[in-house]
Amino acid sequence: MNAFKNNVTAFDETNMNELISFHDFALIYEGSQVDAKAGAGTAEFDNASYDHALRFTATGVTEIARLELELIKHGTGADLQIEIRSGFDPGGTTEGTLLKTVVVPKEFLPAGRSYWSIPLDLTGLTAGNQYWIVVRGAGDATNHFHAHGETTPDANYPAYYRLKGGSGAWTLENSIHFKVFSGESGELKHRTYPPSGHSTLEFSGEVLSKVYRYLPPSDTTAGGIRQIVTYTFSGEYLKKGEVA
Repeated sequence: MNAFKNNVTAFDETNMNELISFHDFALIYEGSQVDAKAGAGTAEFDNASYDHALRFTATGVTEIARLELELIKHGTGADLQIEIRSGFDPGGTTEGTLLKTVVVPKEFLPAGRSYWSIPLDLTGLTAGNQYWIVVRGAGDATNHFHAHGETTPDANYPAYYRLKGGSGAWTLENSIHFKVFSGESGELKHRTYPPSGHSTLEFSGEVLSKVYRYLPPSDTTAGGIRQIVTYTFSGEYLKKGEVA
């Protein structure tokens, strides 16, 4: 399922029927944390000029439900593009195999430093193997986002950077905060719509408070449907939803 786009989407039988048909989806829950690099550090990393690569281990699991990165948006932000790769070599000999790409619209990124959940629904991993999170650089000096982390490297959770869109070897850097989750437990966090649409749910206690929905057009990650719905309840009764 994709958003409509001028001069790309045809108003034909196939597309019109798609609007009123059932669609594939997957539900992603909080899950259990299987690996993480966290800490009290507040160092900011340059995501406007550089790509960053972080290593994690699929400890005891063969699927990863979601990922959290500690982020903050500056200006109007920039779209966050995450890749999960296997066989990645920071020495620059290979980028490895791309397993998953997820884009989070800039409109959704937090204006205050906090962990943001990113849906993955990634299966077919090998338990105990190491994989890589690649955060692609985006934005400019005014409008961008920062990842957060520590002021020292961590040999158990190495992180590397390279000029945005560059090639060759990566350079070791200080550790960046992340959390990786697996399984079905806790609150519902995301719904995904193949090939690349997704929603993120926020709760206030046990009550749904916001839904962030992204549905890109078929030919690009830019544009598309980028909506934030804020729900208002009166006691246990839903009263209204306001769309931004």
